[in-house]
Amino acid sequence: MDLHNQSQNQFWSLLAKKMSKEATTEELQELHSILLNNPNLHHQADMLAEMWQQFDKNAPGNEAAYMRHVMRYKDEFFVKENSEETLIEETLFEEKQSLIRSIFKRKRFAILSIIVLLVLAAGSVYFLSNKKTEAIASEAISSVATKNGNRTNIVLPDGSQVWLNAGSNLDYNNSHFNKDIREVSLNGEAFFDVVKNSEKPFIIHTKKMDIKVLGTSFNVRSYSDEKFAEAALIRGSLEVTLKDRDQKIILKPNEKISVANEEPKTETKPEKVNILRPDPTHIPQIVVNEIKPSPKYNIIGEIAWTQNKLYFEDENFENIAHLMERWFGKKVTIANESLKSVHYTGNFENETMEEVLSYLKLSKSFNFRIGTDNIVIY
Repeated sequence: MDLHNQSQNQFWSLLAKKMSKEATTEELQELHSILLNNPNLHHQADMLAEMWQQFDKNAPGNEAAYMRHVMRYKDEFFVKENSEETLIEETLFEEKQSLIRSIFKRKRFAILSIIVLLVLAAGSVYFLSNKKTEAIASEAISSVATKNGNRTNIVLPDGSQVWLNAGSNLDYNNSHFNKDIREVSLNGEAFFDVVKNSEKPFIIHTKKMDIKVLGTSFNVRSYSDEKFAEAALIRGSLEVTLKDRDQKIILKPNEKISVANEEPKTETKPEKVNILRPDPTHIPQIVVNEIKPSPKYNIIGEIAWTQNKLYFEDENFENIAHLMERWFGKKVTIANESLKSVHYTGNFENETMEEVLSYLKLSKSFNFRIGTDNIVIY
């Protein structure tokens, strides 16, 4: 379809108004209609805008250079579809040239703003589309978290049960869980009772270890602020992969592995080790020990928390303070440095924080002050 001279003038007038943000809604609709019927005009308008971008509009004489450039390539801009007709008349082109010059001269900053806005709009669409994709992905993630002072029990889609200790969180993907594999991520402490399924391994990801099971009961402790991460097996079997060492260790029932959260400062790559009886003269990075119930309280310390018992054996006061923070949900500060290395053993079930501290101070005297959400020991 070809435009008559009057219609062509109308098109360029509407385009100029659009670029300078002076077009009304009716005029934009008219321009849209012209473009629908004349697809070749899209290219012409785009070329004008692209060429305009290549010039520094604020520099003296560049606007005239731009118009000369347009005139030089006018055949690319204003070619009629009817090959028998001549190129657009010079007077008509001069009218368009004058119109474009006047619009650019008055609205050059507006046009540049339009270009910037188009770039920003494209970026916004990309950003929002990415956010939408992330939102869709995040909808598939189930996350269970417990605050200090709270514990909870959940049942996973495969029927496996998880008891989550205070200050912990467990994540798994609803879209993938129990398809080919059962996979969760843990930060904190949890006791697992996994439904046996030899075709679908159950894997727990922690900071230092990946733990693979088929069907078993075990406890995993992996707090980021503690010196060691632990996995304690009650029944079944565990395959523990140490991430930093690319090493696998198989645990038997009533065995526990402890892995240091902090690697020793060394220039050499750590060797694969499996220390069952560590040298008491140094702190090992990996220790595998046998789990033994407490002869005094007849309780397995690693899973005492699942029975609602605050238990610690020959533990220093600094670590006990962390346990109490999670158990009671209050910040604990030991102001007296000499108290941090004092060791205690205790088993508490329904006692308050004040009662626990009152019991501990019987063997080593200290004072404490309990606030609304914190406690100071001195």
